[in-house]
Amino acid sequence: MSTREYPPESTYDLWMPTLDFTRSNAAVQWAYLMNQGVHFLMPPTVAALPRVEDRAAALAAAERERLETGDLYYLDSAACAVAGAVELQRQAVEELVPSPSGFLVWEEPPMLLHSGMPIRAASWGVAHDGGTWVSWWSDVQAAVRMGLAARAALQVAGPLQFHQEVHLPPQSWPTQASDPRDPEHGMFRGLFGAWAAIDTGAVEEDAVPALPRVRKTARRQLQVEAPPVRSFTPSASGGATTSPQTIVRRTLGGLLLERPYPGELPAELAPWHCYVQDSGHCLLVVLDPVETGHKETAGGPARIEDFCVPVPVKAVLRAGWRIGEDGYARADVRYDPALGVITDPEDDEF
Repeated sequence: MSTREYPPESTYDLWMPTLDFTRSNAAVQWAYLMNQGVHFLMPPTVAALPRVEDRAAALAAAERERLETGDLYYLDSAACAVAGAVELQRQAVEELVPSPSGFLVWEEPPMLLHSGMPIRAASWGVAHDGGTWVSWWSDVQAAVRMGLAARAALQVAGPLQFHQEVHLPPQSWPTQASDPRDPEHGMFRGLFGAWAAIDTGAVEEDAVPALPRVRKTARRQLQVEAPPVRSFTPSASGGATTSPQTIVRRTLGGLLLERPYPGELPAELAPWHCYVQDSGHCLLVVLDPVETGHKETAGGPARIEDFCVPVPVKAVLRAGWRIGEDGYARADVRYDPALGVITDPEDDEF
């Protein structure tokens, strides 16, 4: 048993009560706060709802969906230090996030609020306009230990308390992430630093599978499957490139299911494996030539990542493949502009 207050498995102890809060108490609590004059950021369609209760319920439902479908991330203390020092490059946020939706826990909080309460976690997902919606969560447990809150607060809010959200439009970069003078800089720098460290390989992943008790609780009480925690520690190499699995998750997002390949894959191809709903076991590859099947991005130059498509494993192995100088897997597979990738039905593996 770990003696650390926040080991990787504690991610479940924070994620599940937070998800439960969005299902049971968030709508009522947020409606009360709205009636007290507390401002909540809302998409236009939510802001147009006539009743406060309906607006609060819509916000809670959206946050619940992000938590239900997101990947789980954890940075240990050393990885937090790396994330705090990694250089941030201005770019579209949706090109930086390690997956379309997620819930991230820091072992060392990136920021303390004026009350002294730590920011412990952040969640994010795709916004109504294709941008990114981010929420930060403060640590009630730590506040109780520090004497900043009564123990009864844990029964009301759970181990985490909703602190703040932000909407980042498509192709945007928030000034808070780059301006140390901004009072919100610590939150943004912590999250964006974590994303950048994962993206550049400055931290490396060691997946922590959910324990049986966690899986049982998630299924029975929350009706969801508990995904593995993607736990990060500093990379031995210092990092230089985005890992294949980060590209897979960022490209395919909610279409992915956690299913290991039943056979053996060449070592160079294995990191590109993915199990896609309705497509089964696939490899994320760049079609040769790379112009084939290219989908334009919403502004900005295209990246090689934008040419990646999932192709059944057997189709890639039969067609022939190679790893390019940029590290991406490539295959010469038939592509039709209207139908997409064309493969033999016998190649499908479920």
